Amino acid sequence: MGLDGMAVSNGSACTAASIDPSHVLLALGLTEQEAFSCLRFSLGRFNTKADVAATVDAVKGIVEELRALV
Repeated sequence: MGLDGMAVSNGSACTAASIDPSHVLLALGLTEQEAFSCLRFSLGRFNTKADVAATVDAVKGIVEELRALV
């Protein structure tokens, strides 16, 4: 299960090229660890509800796989 064709990155758009935690996420009250743990999903005007549902399903599956490793 993967996120093929989906735009996902960690942090915020403000720090896409930085190794520092997002100042935006920190300003929202997140800790540095929480800020580093965030994912950003980018949507465009051509994305559909089905695209969002497929992304949610894919992320759920990946989280289940990761939790099974612990």
